[in-house]
Amino acid sequence: MRFNNRTILAAVVVGLLLGVASFAAADDASVVYLEGDPELRRASGGTDWIDFGSVLRSGDSVVTGRSDFVELEQGAAATIRVNANTVFTIREVERGGQRETVMSNSVGSVGYRFSQVAGRREPRVGTSTTVAGVRGTELTIFAGADGSSLFVVESGEVEVTSAGQSVSLLANEGVEVPAGGPPGEKFEIIGRAVDFAEWNEGKFEQFLADPVAAVEGVGAQLREYYAELDELRSLYADAKERYDVVYADLLAAVEEHGRESSEADEIRTALDPLINETTVHFFNIRYYGLTALSLRRHVLGQMYVQMRSRNILNTGDPTYRAFLAEYQEIIREFEERATEELVAVDI
Repeated sequence: MRFNNRTILAAVVVGLLLGVASFAAADDASVVYLEGDPELRRASGGTDWIDFGSVLRSGDSVVTGRSDFVELEQGAAATIRVNANTVFTIREVERGGQRETVMSNSVGSVGYRFSQVAGRREPRVGTSTTVAGVRGTELTIFAGADGSSLFVVESGEVEVTSAGQSVSLLANEGVEVPAGGPPGEKFEIIGRAVDFAEWNEGKFEQFLADPVAAVEGVGAQLREYYAELDELRSLYADAKERYDVVYADLLAAVEEHGRESSEADEIRTALDPLINETTVHFFNIRYYGLTALSLRRHVLGQMYVQMRSRNILNTGDPTYRAFLAEYQEIIREFEERATEELVAVDI
């Protein structure tokens, strides 16, 4: 995988050297209960064993195996249940002028109970392919083997958005969302306990029945993220160009009038919003780049492994070859359109 980190490095230089961009801290989550031997993958690239009191911060992931379970708390605001065979991640994105936390599971299932949402922005939760806003809600989110998502609401209200379309769920309602597609018809769950293993097995069987359609759905979702990245890169480049002009004026003022002069202070005042603007675009670029990576790694990668293992002695099968051709095109496009925003520790 190639890396081109000019965008990231430029934003890091702006944020670290000038050090005046400010955002609210992300909502960290602390481990209050666990079973088995789950792992904590740090944003820095390291891996730790999870223990009671371990803290999950932005960019970190909880990874559970078949016998693992982790319960997290965000103070008094939320309880998060990370079930077996799940990858759960906290990331950050800028929305409406504020930096906020997005919690998602790329595979497996996660349950949420939000007890305090008044006075703060609605939490955002979802999977690698779908996001939702919640209001005082208890819900469970399932991420399937084919990239599809299932939202089941026990109480409160959830608005699920995918492919530019939204559906509102109330208590005892659910909806399934295919990878790269809009939400389906919502359904009632009264008296219908949803078993993740059974649901996911059905998704896996659907994938095997038509692997080409499944991988095309993942490709469509990734292209939505690439479109977001293209727009954000343009916004970042524009903000960075304006920043460079003002910063050059600041250097000239410092050289002519001194660092503490009123002329330099006036230009610094004009520079501050440009620093914030470039930093906002940086966080959003990172969010979409990492979300695309998660979809490629945990969904697309597993599709490839399953198809290759089932066709290792039958590589000429037409369905397999069609799947492989689409998979290779998706990987090529990912390398071309997403890896610019990734660094070595992301992989």
